[in-house]
Amino acid sequence: MPDECHTVLNNKNSPSSGELSDANNMHKTQFNHIQDIWKATNINPVQGCFIFCGVIAIALSVPSLQKHQAQIEADKEQINQATQQRRHLEIQFELEREQAVIAEKRYQSCLPVVGQYFKNGTHYFSGIRQGAVILDRITNSPLIAGTIICDGHGMTAVISNDGTPQHFAFTGNRQVILERLKRFRGSQYSQPVIKD
Repeated sequence: MPDECHTVLNNKNSPSSGELSDANNMHKTQFNHIQDIWKATNINPVQGCFIFCGVIAIALSVPSLQKHQAQIEADKEQINQATQQRRHLEIQFELEREQAVIAEKRYQSCLPVVGQYFKNGTHYFSGIRQGAVILDRITNSPLIAGTIICDGHGMTAVISNDGTPQHFAFTGNRQVILERLKRFRGSQYSQPVIKD
């Protein structure tokens, strides 16, 4: 009895010869279909092998190509930033050069300004600040609009209608600055004062 059960179970689990024949026919049909496609492309097996290897190589190299492309994009961005910075520096340098020419011309006739700080009977040269009102030290009134002023640091400006400096121009030429300032040392002229 146990042998009969075992035989019945084996027969249930194993495919019948008809099922095996159907599966084999299906595989043959698929294989024949692939052969037909292969023949239609006119590619010999050696060429097919090269094409297959090439596809595999491309598929394996995609991550490397993506990484390489990302590095190229990063390098382009760095180059663009460096180019923009160089362009900004060139523009800044040109503006500074133009301002220096204007400032040096102004130093030929500007009024040097001093700060309100008073020590040992002297007002000391002070820097011109945007928005600060420049006063006549005697009348305590704002300077007339259009007056050209300068300081001891190389900054020049023009007095606006409200008594504040505008149209700033700077020079770093110490010789030009000192030449102008020494004309006022020891003189009776009362220099304009920067109101704090």
